[in-house]
Amino acid sequence: MLFSAVFLISTVSLAVGMTTTAQHGHHHSHHTHLHGHHSKPTHEPSIGESFVFHYDAMTHTLAVRNNRHCYLYMLTADQQTSVHTSTGLHAIEKSIIDMIDTNSPTVAVTAQDLTTMSAGLSHFCRQLPALKLN
Repeated sequence: MLFSAVFLISTVSLAVGMTTTAQHGHHHSHHTHLHGHHSKPTHEPSIGESFVFHYDAMTHTLAVRNNRHCYLYMLTADQQTSVHTSTGLHAIEKSIIDMIDTNSPTVAVTAQDLTTMSAGLSHFCRQLPALKLN
């Protein structure tokens, strides 16, 4: 009888200790300490990507840098006007990201050609390979 009571209490403690509760819309796991072993939560791998944009007004080029490349996009006449509004800039940025994501054809630009084109773009691209999108 004593064994049954201890087993029931242990089972209830384990079940309560392993539940999750909602707090401000987020789920938090509760960790239990069983027989001297620590259980670790499982995590999905981190996925991160970032883009940094730079508009060069002299060449009408919007440069986009990620951790691997520096992409160059030459603005059309209409885009040269719309780039000066938040809505227009975001629309151009989104279309460039879409081009990058779909592996649109690119043309490599040498460091020397990039410097000749614009010292500002060369500085922005750092040592990353420059690729012209259009």
